Amino acid sequence: MSYYLLATLKVKYGQQRKFYEVMGHLKPVLEKLGWKLVGAYENTIGRLNTVIDLWEIDDPNSVSSTLAAASKDTEFVRWAANLPELLEEEVLQVMTKVPYSPQ
Repeated sequence: MSYYLLATLKVKYGQQRKFYEVMGHLKPVLEKLGWKLVGAYENTIGRLNTVIDLWEIDDPNSVSSTLAAASKDTEFVRWAANLPELLEEEVLQVMTKVPYSPQ
């Protein structure tokens, strides 16, 4: 069974470019640790400055273990330190596909 991590990120006004730069450095570390970015999207209608990241993950328990492993990577730690100044809110949800979902 595949699992997906939905990250809903409310970026502070005017901080999108910096946020995208930071994520460009965090993404390779998370992928090296087993996550696969399915897609990353921003709202064009609705609450502006909202970014949605959809990651395919092996196991719901891998969220905390992957983030713990990433926190030992100096590049990840250096770039992740910027997130508090860039984000208003981060909500993580773990999901599975429903029967009518495309393969």
